[in-house]
Amino acid sequence: MRKTTKVLSAVVIAAAVVVSATNSVYLNRTAAGGTALWNASEAYFFIQVDREGLHVRYLRYPWFIVKENLGDVEDLDDNPASLVVIRVTSSGVEHHVLKLADRARGGAGSDPGLYTALEDNIYANCSQLNGLCRWAGDHFERATEDERRRLDSTKRLTSKDIDNDESGWSRRHFETRPSDDKFTIKVGDEFEIVVNNVAVKRSAHGTLSIDLLRPGRSPERIWDLDLPPEEISRKEYHHIFQNRE
Repeated sequence: MRKTTKVLSAVVIAAAVVVSATNSVYLNRTAAGGTALWNASEAYFFIQVDREGLHVRYLRYPWFIVKENLGDVEDLDDNPASLVVIRVTSSGVEHHVLKLADRARGGAGSDPGLYTALEDNIYANCSQLNGLCRWAGDHFERATEDERRRLDSTKRLTSKDIDNDESGWSRRHFETRPSDDKFTIKVGDEFEIVVNNVAVKRSAHGTLSIDLLRPGRSPERIWDLDLPPEEISRKEYHHIFQNRE
């Protein structure tokens, strides 16, 4: 009887090891970072949203948690990104979403970047458009040769925060990160916009929100991101990231 029990226990343990070694925990995380550009009549937000997907074998999962808590983040299995573009004027709010490449699969991911207001246009560095590009209302298009000569290609683009330059434009970077960050954009006398990132304690997760404030009206939430890291099923993972292992 004891021998049978030992054999059964060994079989159960062996089966558990096999399951742990061959099955995975599927994780879904979301992060975002963006640039706000505004003057006395309008404001733009260019927000890159990254979906971060990982699948970790059960056998490795405890070690994975330890490494994460120590700040040693593993390479992502999937990292598709999208660019959310919001324009706010006294007439209303426009939203556009552009699909970006998956960085975990060799895509640029961070393309475009260096959003800068120049000559009453919003320019950026778009590697897929061979450098200098211009926001054209609902997409980016390659700058003309004349614009490239006049603006010295991408050399006048910047990543720095700007407070009311000679053309009246300001610039501010923001992102989800494990620290609180809040700032207010004043667009002439028409409206204000509050950008607020609130950190979640003991995690690398933050919630990001953008609220429009108009005189005599209730605050209007025009965008937010509140997606904590979560464990999901294999089916859900494949639905989100549209891939196969």
